[in-house]
Amino acid sequence: MRKLTDRKKSKVAAKTLSVLFAFLFSAVFCLSFMTSQVNADSEVVISAVAKQTDIGPGDILIIDVVADRMPGVTEFGPVIFNFDADQAEYVSFEQGKDLANFVFYETKVGGTLSVTAMDQLMNISVDEEGAESVASSFSSEAQVTLFSVVLRLYPECNGEVNCWISDAGDFNSPKETINARIGSGVTLPIKRTGLSSDATLASLKIRGATITPEFNPNITDYSCSVERSVTEVQVSVLASNLWAAIIIDGNQHLNMGENIVTISVTAQDGSSHVRYTIHVDRRESDVPNDASLVDLEGNTYTFLDAPGDVPIPNGFTMTTKNINGYSVPAYVKDGVSSILLYLFDGSQSPGFYFYNSTAKTVTRYEPEKTLIETSSILKVKDVPADVVIPDEFSPDQFDTGSMVLSGYSNKDGDFIVYLTDENGNSDFYYYDKTNGSISLYRFANRKAELLYFYLFDVFLVIAIIEAAIITVTVYLLRRLVSDRTNPRPKRV
Repeated sequence: MRKLTDRKKSKVAAKTLSVLFAFLFSAVFCLSFMTSQVNADSEVVISAVAKQTDIGPGDILIIDVVADRMPGVTEFGPVIFNFDADQAEYVSFEQGKDLANFVFYETKVGGTLSVTAMDQLMNISVDEEGAESVASSFSSEAQVTLFSVVLRLYPECNGEVNCWISDAGDFNSPKETINARIGSGVTLPIKRTGLSSDATLASLKIRGATITPEFNPNITDYSCSVERSVTEVQVSVLASNLWAAIIIDGNQHLNMGENIVTISVTAQDGSSHVRYTIHVDRRESDVPNDASLVDLEGNTYTFLDAPGDVPIPNGFTMTTKNINGYSVPAYVKDGVSSILLYLFDGSQSPGFYFYNSTAKTVTRYEPEKTLIETSSILKVKDVPADVVIPDEFSPDQFDTGSMVLSGYSNKDGDFIVYLTDENGNSDFYYYDKTNGSISLYRFANRKAELLYFYLFDVFLVIAIIEAAIITVTVYLLRRLVSDRTNPRPKRV
């Protein structure tokens, strides 16, 4: 009975060990499978794809270089794109619209274009132990256009034109190892001969504006918006065929509101015509709605459009600045750190104010009281009662040509004026009448100067007396030594 029990125990133990071993083996297998899945190499296929199939001499040919997927790539390249340089010429390069956060670098030599790119919006985080982790800002499991190459077929081209990828480069991802593989290229026969009937555009752009909808050669109606200050738009077009004639009309002398700009294209054969229309809206205001500015003291100012008849300080030109999150009109001058803005403080009438972005101060521009310097904006201010004006200075005025300064002059012709800077600090400044320069003035202590001159005269007299005494002493000593060494003969 005891032997049977021991045998049963042995069987149970064996079964238990078998189950445990099977469980451990399954766990190890699953973990190894999961690990291999996480760390498995990923593949990206890079190909060249043509947007046209029916091409002829003089035509524009657009080739897209695409990746079949984009698995969180932070940088890639160099991707080497090649084309038949004896059949087509290079026109332009455009990065893919999905990769707007990437910065591209391209180098062209003959029929070879080398392209690299880096994600400028990648996320870099640091854990508690100080280790950095990087995450890309864009990924896609669908096909992505990396970049497009625009070529123009030569007038004498014939046969076929080839475009291909010779090197896919490296595709780096913080999450996985990526193998980049070269896919298909493009071989297009040059079919058409004779005169071209193509009157479409291959590209249409408005400088400083975005057209809606996105350009398509088969869409002929677009719209865009420009700022109030814009009176002329620069239209950039590229005909699909080299010999198509283009006429642009209506892009100058824009009125407020809607303007019609037309691009008329006539094909080489003279019988095919396409007319593109752009509705350009010239906004009546350059200022975004509810745009405001808060200064260092918490005062709020509202941005306004400057009336056309308001005088602008000499040397200032209009531009656009991003202030407090708003893109607003501003006036700047070379060498002047502050910018000029047209504002309303809620109480005074609207007007120009100087804004110092570093100090966050806002100072109203008063032409008759304001001096514009390279480092600061200074305003004339009455001398407070507790500020002492030296006796040698008396009230005076000086006409600078643009304003009359009220200040003080002394008998030496020095002219000073009491001014306040953008930070509210007030002091006397010396105004150079010859060149108009301004510098902080420090009064000299006249009593100290007189005492200095008196002491100088006294010490000068003492020095002369000492020099005379020394001279006489030296003379007597030398005479004495001479008499001893060369005694005079005595008369007998």
